Amino acid sequence: MKKKFLVLMFFFLGNYLIHAQTPPARAIIDEYLNTLPEKAEIAIGIIQPDTVYRQGYLIRGGKAAPVNNTRQVFEIGSITKTFTGALVMDQVRKGNMELNGPIAACFPERDKISSEKAKQVTVKQLLTHTSGLSNGPASFILPYFRARLFSPGNPHKYFRWKQYRRYLRNEKLDYTPGEKWAYNNCGFALLGYLAAQQEGVSWEELACRRLFTPLGMSHTYPTGQGAPRALIVPGYNAKGKPASLWDMDFINPAGSVKSCLDDMLLWAKAHLQAPEGSLFDDMKKWYEVPTGWDDNFMGNAWVHHITDSGHIIWHGGATGGYRAFIAFNDTQKTGVVILTNFSSHHPNMRDEDGKSLIRRYGFHLLESLSIQTTGQNQLAGQ
Repeated sequence: MKKKFLVLMFFFLGNYLIHAQTPPARAIIDEYLNTLPEKAEIAIGIIQPDTVYRQGYLIRGGKAAPVNNTRQVFEIGSITKTFTGALVMDQVRKGNMELNGPIAACFPERDKISSEKAKQVTVKQLLTHTSGLSNGPASFILPYFRARLFSPGNPHKYFRWKQYRRYLRNEKLDYTPGEKWAYNNCGFALLGYLAAQQEGVSWEELACRRLFTPLGMSHTYPTGQGAPRALIVPGYNAKGKPASLWDMDFINPAGSVKSCLDDMLLWAKAHLQAPEGSLFDDMKKWYEVPTGWDDNFMGNAWVHHITDSGHIIWHGGATGGYRAFIAFNDTQKTGVVILTNFSSHHPNMRDEDGKSLIRRYGFHLLESLSIQTTGQNQLAGQ
C-alpha cells in the first residue's frame, strides 16, 4: 500500500509540475490529445535545462486518462537510424571506417562488391541519404512480394543481406552519388551491417554493447525478441486493428529498435550534454545537404533545422502500429520525446493535408519551451 501511495504521489506531482511550470506546453499537449483515436496510448517527455517532465495518457471513451508508462516499450521506427549513425561514427573515430571514404573499403573479403559505381559510394553519403543506392522494393521484387502475401503489415520482413549483396554486384544506381537527397532505409541497413562487421558481431549486439548498456538504457531493445511482452504497449494499424511488432532482419538497423520514454530522454540528453569533441558532439554536425522536408538539412543520421530560437535536431519514426518523434534544441538545451501506439497512416494521426500530427505538435512543444527559456533568460538579465 505504501509503495502504491508513493507511485501515485510521484505521478501526480509530475502532472502538477507540467500544469504549474509549462502552461504553453500544457495547452499544446491538451490540444494534441484531443486528436488521438480511441485506445491510443502516448508517452510525452519534456527536457528543460534544469528539469525533465514525463507524462503518459491512454484514450478511453474519448477522454485522456493519465497513466504511468515511462518504462513501457514502444516501437520507435526510423529513430533507430540515429543509433546506427552513432555506431558508424564510433567506427569512424576508431579509424575502422572513413567518413569520406568509399564503402568498398569497409566490406569483409567474403562480401567484396563488384559494382564500380557502388564501390565509390561514401559512408557520409549513406549517412545523409545521398548515396544513389536503391531503396527498393522495385530492385528486390521477391522478398517484398512474399511480404505482401504473408506479412502485409511488415513489408521488410523477408528482406535479407544476401539479396542486397546480389544487388551490389550490378551497376544500377538510382542517381549519381551525392547528386540529390532521397530517404533510404536500405542504405542505413547497409551502414549497420558494415559497422557491425568492423567489430565482428551483429548490429544488434553492437548496439547493446556500445550504446544501450553504457547509457543505462535498460528498457531499449534492438528487436522485439528481447523485449518482455508485459512491457510492450500494444500497437494499432491504419484501421485501428492490433498490429504486430516489426523485426526485419537486414533492415533492422534502419527501424527495429523498441524503447521507452525514460530511455529516449536519456538518448536526447546524451546529445544535449555532449562534451566538445565527443561521439555525440560528432553526431550533432550537419552538412549543406537539403532534404525534401522544407528547410531541413541532413547531418550524421539526424535531421537539422535552424530557426530564430536555435539549432533544432530531430528525427521521426513510424512502423505498422507505432509513431515516434524526438527533437531537441541544441542552443536552448531543451528537448521533446513523443511515443504513440498508432500507425502514421491512421486518419487521426494526420492533419487535413496528410502531414504527421506528431511531428507538428512535437515542434510546437519544442518551440514553446524555447520561448519560455528565452523569456526566463531575458528576465535573468534584467
